[in-house]
Amino acid sequence: MARFLLAWEIGGGLGHVVPLVEVAQPLVAQGHAVHFVLRDLSAARAALGPLASAPAVHLWQAPLWLLPFQASQPSASYAELLFHAGYLDPGRLGGLVQGWRSLLDAIRPDLLLADHAPTALLAARGRALHRALIGNGFFLPPAVQPLPSFREWEHIDPQRLVHTEARVLATCNAVLAADGLAPLAALHELTAADERFLLTWPELDHYGTGPHGRPGERYWGALPARQQGVPAVWPEGDGPTLFAYLRGDHPAIDAVLQQLAVAPCRTLVHALGLTPAQRERHAGARLRFSDGAVAMDTAMAQADAVLCHAGSGTVCTALQAGLPLLMLPMQVEQMLCARRVLACGAGEMLLPAEPGTRLQPALARVLGDAGVRQAARALAARHRSAQDGDVAQRIAARCIALAVSAAAAASG
Repeated sequence: MARFLLAWEIGGGLGHVVPLVEVAQPLVAQGHAVHFVLRDLSAARAALGPLASAPAVHLWQAPLWLLPFQASQPSASYAELLFHAGYLDPGRLGGLVQGWRSLLDAIRPDLLLADHAPTALLAARGRALHRALIGNGFFLPPAVQPLPSFREWEHIDPQRLVHTEARVLATCNAVLAADGLAPLAALHELTAADERFLLTWPELDHYGTGPHGRPGERYWGALPARQQGVPAVWPEGDGPTLFAYLRGDHPAIDAVLQQLAVAPCRTLVHALGLTPAQRERHAGARLRFSDGAVAMDTAMAQADAVLCHAGSGTVCTALQAGLPLLMLPMQVEQMLCARRVLACGAGEMLLPAEPGTRLQPALARVLGDAGVRQAARALAARHRSAQDGDVAQRIAARCIALAVSAAAAASG
């Protein structure tokens, strides 16, 4: 049977692991070996669930850039994100590449499936190995040069994009040259692959459908809501239900919870990183905290709206159920996703300084405005088909086909 290397190198949270796990399940069920090479192994067992103990599943630590990079300004492009991953120092990046190559030699995969693992892709160049990428689109930039700015609400000097991309490209090519490999002609070639699994819809694509769109690329759609987790148990009483998926490090988290405790709805909160004191202070008759990650399929079936930080996975899960969103983005990827939802008319967004004064009216609109709810339902209906629930199965089937062709080519 085939061997698959599923890689995650850069970024935080389970949003990078969950898609890999969803695809791994049918791979393992069909007898294939799956090697997870992950940035953070501490949460791997919780994310993998029953897969963690499967004999065909193996866990490896991903090679990581550990030195901090102090940027003078926020990253504005995919190239500038790579500044934080060692792509300004050919000597040290070469060490990371060697680490990935050692993993490739040890695992000998038939397919590399990468969720934001650019150094794994760099290490795989020159090898007879099929490569595939998976993700919501933010880390799968379009094939243009230079790569576009994703800070669309700011004016970014075009020459800055040209200069920063040239620096990263030179670093990549120095590493490749040291091993006698052909250079990249443009940075977008780093994320070229035999298949790119865009787990989103065109309306939610971070790079939009304008001049930097993706002509000819396929949108595979959103993964179905996860069934794994604790049951959704709502506060008792009357009124609409709100599911809130929050982080304790949001700068206004206490103001958010304080407002939710007195809102005219029943709120179930799954919040990462809250202290026991915060939970005790804000829990009440109309606000309940879950004891762990909630089974999203049942939560979405019972909720009237969703409050979150606009992570693509949660947004897609809510919109698949036709639920409007109130979004509190914390970083640029979430901001772009929230702006796409706003453009569709399917939700509201609050900046970090706004929850104390604007959460209640924004929540009232999300829960009570028929236009917002209809926009969310229309988006769900537009992308509902008999195959929507089989996205992971279809991706796994494509991965198997690629792996089989790679194995046949190697043996021939």
